[in-house]
Amino acid sequence: MGRDQEGLEILKILEWQCPKEPQVHIQLGKLKKKMGKKKEALSHFNKALDLDPKDQNTVKSLIEGLNNDNDMDEDNDI
Repeated sequence: MGRDQEGLEILKILEWQCPKEPQVHIQLGKLKKKMGKKKEALSHFNKALDLDPKDQNTVKSLIEGLNNDNDMDEDNDI
């Protein structure tokens, strides 16, 4: 099993245990971005923003990073 997949499984468990923890969604978004799944990454970043609007600068910069990343293979239409 690859490290990304292993990390994803751990983060999914954390998401199940702590669904309202913004950092879990941020980490899931970062990993999904790394895996080339931009729509899923965006979904997690937006969830983190909904859960903690005070952290909007961090999350918005992550979302902008998705928009500026043209080498993703799944969803370049964001």
